[in-house]
Amino acid sequence: MKRFPVFFIAVAFLTGVLATHLPAEAAKLRLGVHRSVNGAPDIVAHRLGYYKKAGLEYTMKFFKQGKVMRNGVIQNNLDVAGGVGFSPFSLAVSKGGQLVGIAKSGDICEMAKILVKTNSKAKSLKDLKGQFFATSKGTSFDFALKMYGLPKIGMTENDLKWMSLKGAARIQAVVSGNAAAGVGVDPQAEILERQGKVRMLENFCKYDTVSAMQVGNPATMKKHPDLYVKYFTGWLQAHELRKKNPEKYAKVYTAGLQEIGWKAKYPVILAVIKRVRAVPFITKKVRAYLNDMADKQVKLGWIKKHPDFATTDKLNDSALRKAAAKLGIN
Repeated sequence: MKRFPVFFIAVAFLTGVLATHLPAEAAKLRLGVHRSVNGAPDIVAHRLGYYKKAGLEYTMKFFKQGKVMRNGVIQNNLDVAGGVGFSPFSLAVSKGGQLVGIAKSGDICEMAKILVKTNSKAKSLKDLKGQFFATSKGTSFDFALKMYGLPKIGMTENDLKWMSLKGAARIQAVVSGNAAAGVGVDPQAEILERQGKVRMLENFCKYDTVSAMQVGNPATMKKHPDLYVKYFTGWLQAHELRKKNPEKYAKVYTAGLQEIGWKAKYPVILAVIKRVRAVPFITKKVRAYLNDMADKQVKLGWIKKHPDFATTDKLNDSALRKAAAKLGIN
């Protein structure tokens, strides 16, 4: 009878020894990639092997909406969400969501457009007064239009009738005539413009920069900070390629979009890529902008209070800066 305990102790000891000497499965970063132009650096870095060269183990999943990716991080289903608008980021942080802003994806005001049907008689936003406008409530362009755009031209939110739709459904509402106008984001907007189905009334640049954020999972950042440095090493290389060789970047991005089922064409994508503006570091200016945005969200009743974005640890681009230093990027 005494032999059995000795046997089990020996097995347990041997199992423990083997476990300490067996190689652990490499941690993988779960990437959420936006189907709009905000996801381009991830697609390019993936297809050109930048992530692999940086030693990053990862998986990729594509999304049509930044808000959905943001929720994926909060629910611990993603480790990086690329291209989450500042507005949904601010809302989630202010409501206690577990996420961290780790880089600025870019400013997309030239790629966020107010679209109307090609034969629409509207010449300005004021001509749409009293008509249906397709947007996505709570997104950055929705916020920019209502809080920055309309006040600049003497209009209020009550001057339009609002439809809240996701992604391509906004443009389809315009094409079908269910909405007089709507928000479109490139490359989808550029594609339909060139097909003659819609025309741009104006872009958002005279109203706001319309910025987006790379969002990280705080639990994974704490457990595997090295993964984020590897991620940004590849991600920044893609950004550098866009600046130095936009033609090659656009070709790689086009192939990536075609692989996931988009009928993307190189001339369209190149035109979009050349309009991209991206300074990825989280600066004092970025923090000040988020404070101003959050103040307005409080006035709108979207949130009750918000952290001080000038000091909060919910913004942390240390991994980005380490990768930039490694690559010699200022």
